[in-house]
Amino acid sequence: MIKHVYLVRHGETIYNQEGRIQGGGLDSALTKNGEEQTYKLAEALKSSNFQVNHIFSSPLGRAVQTAKILNKFLNLEIYQDPILKEIDCGEYEGKLISTVDTEKLRRLRIDPLEKYPGGECVEEVRKRAEQFLKKLKELEGESVLIVSHGNFIRAFTAAATGLHTTVAMRIYLENTGFSYLFWSGEYYRIAQWNNTTHLQFLPRRLNV
Repeated sequence: MIKHVYLVRHGETIYNQEGRIQGGGLDSALTKNGEEQTYKLAEALKSSNFQVNHIFSSPLGRAVQTAKILNKFLNLEIYQDPILKEIDCGEYEGKLISTVDTEKLRRLRIDPLEKYPGGECVEEVRKRAEQFLKKLKELEGESVLIVSHGNFIRAFTAAATGLHTTVAMRIYLENTGFSYLFWSGEYYRIAQWNNTTHLQFLPRRLNV
C-alpha cells in the first residue's frame, strides 16, 4: 500500500519563461534556471536522506528531464505513464498567454468544466488522476515520487484528498515545488505543499 506520495512539478521551461501555454500536446525543454532549480531540489532531498520505492514521470520531456536529475542519487527505474501528462490545451498549445482571449482564460482558471478549445478541462484531468490512484493501490512498497505538471498535480491532489476540483484550481504550484501527501486510513492528507525552500537564492517570478 502506498502510504507516502511525493509530488514534484517539473523545472522551469523555455515556454514558462516566454509566457506560452504548454499542455499535454507540446513540449519545451528546461531552461538553465530550470535545470538549476531541479539540481537544488535534488541536493535538498539527498541531504535529508530522502528515499522512495518508485518513481513515476509524465512522458513529456520536461518532466522526464526533471525526473532524471532527481534520480541521480535515488538510482531507481523511472516509469513513464501517459496518465501523468499535463492538461491537453488543444488549440491553445504554444500560444502566448497574452494573445489568448482574456475572458476565456479567466473561465479556464476558475471553472473545472471549462474546456480548452479542442482539449481537456480540469475535471477530465481529475478523472485521469483517479485512474492513477487505482494503480497506486496495486503497487508494492510504501512510497512513490511523481514528477508531473501543475494542473495534473493539483487535480491529483484533489482526487487523493477528496477536495472539490475548484479548490485545487486555486492552489498555486511553482516549478520544482515539492509536495507530500500521506495516507490517513481513508484518504490522503496534505502534509506539505509547494515547498520551494531550495529555490531561496535562485531567480523566481510568480505568474500573477
